[in-house]
Amino acid sequence: MKTRFYERTAYQLSDHPVPSCFLRLDDLFDRRFATYEEAYNNPCVIMAESLCARMADVEMYAFLIEDARKRHTVDPKAEEKAAILTRSFLVGYLGAGRALLDVGASILSGLYALPMTGAEMTFANGDFWHQFVARAPNVHRRYHPLRLFITEFLRWTTESAHRIPPIVVIETQFGKYAPRDTRLQVFDDPPLTLPQMSDATLHMRWIDPLALHDRWKPNFMLLCDKLAVDLEKTLEKPER
Repeated sequence: MKTRFYERTAYQLSDHPVPSCFLRLDDLFDRRFATYEEAYNNPCVIMAESLCARMADVEMYAFLIEDARKRHTVDPKAEEKAAILTRSFLVGYLGAGRALLDVGASILSGLYALPMTGAEMTFANGDFWHQFVARAPNVHRRYHPLRLFITEFLRWTTESAHRIPPIVVIETQFGKYAPRDTRLQVFDDPPLTLPQMSDATLHMRWIDPLALHDRWKPNFMLLCDKLAVDLEKTLEKPER
């Protein structure tokens, strides 16, 4: 039976198409399980829904960031509102992306019996990668090309206080009535910490949050596809 797990995620609430890797997984569930109870009792179904839900969250926050700059066009405070919403939604986006990565690490820990506690099941844990390559070297090799992306994204989540400047910093640098696109920017690679931010200059490396999503989404999707393949392989193993 089809579990339609993707309909219990934010994909149900949006116009974003469900990624094909999740539809493919549900086709396998349809062949594998005869009843809801049988499907629910298989950890792969729960892991698939969790992975899909977090990817849907990432896409939802990206949509909200994009939508924020389209709203309030006749509002005299439109620019200020767009800047406020963009920062709030970017914080949510980073949290959703971190949660997606943690789900991915948890899935791999479960499928390959890595000796990790719940708190240790994270790509940010160096011992996770050590255990992963020791227990499943061939599988590890498939994920290794994603480590640069994972490291970059995790840096953003831990450095968000220094990368998402308060609006006053933008207004000081570019003027209170700076163009909207300018007011939405954040620091791409900040040389300053939050306490030093008053020293920021126009020559800092700024970036639009949507450009970050464009940079990261293909890697998030690739990660989901790889994890879906591992879930499929686990389900297709003969039962003992």
